[in-house]
Amino acid sequence: MKTRKEESILLKRLRPIIIGTAVGVLCCLIVLLIFALLMAAFDIPQAAVTPMAVFAAVIGAFFGGLTCARVSGSHGLAYGAACGALMYLLIVIAGFSLLRDIRGWYALIKLVAILLSSSIGGVYGVNMRRRR
Repeated sequence: MKTRKEESILLKRLRPIIIGTAVGVLCCLIVLLIFALLMAAFDIPQAAVTPMAVFAAVIGAFFGGLTCARVSGSHGLAYGAACGALMYLLIVIAGFSLLRDIRGWYALIKLVAILLSSSIGGVYGVNMRRRR
């Protein structure tokens, strides 16, 4: 059985990751909505859908990692990567539940792009100046 101190430490470490992931997914959804509006308004080729989805995930992961690191205040690389990993897991689960298919290279490229972007966001988030 966990003590109260152990639970407090666990919540202290998970809180930034959950908040950052929520912000990252929200940013990703907003970018996807903008891309959907662009596709409805203009004649964008079907081949551009996959790069647009990866770009939306990368933007969301960056802001998720940035938020995660700002909330934690330290260990930006680790917290950003953890946020990106959780975000990738959620994206894969959502994609698999809707499409029933995971493409190997596409999934690997998306994983690397999300982890790299969220880690960079985490490093940037820790090193940003705090407002006073």
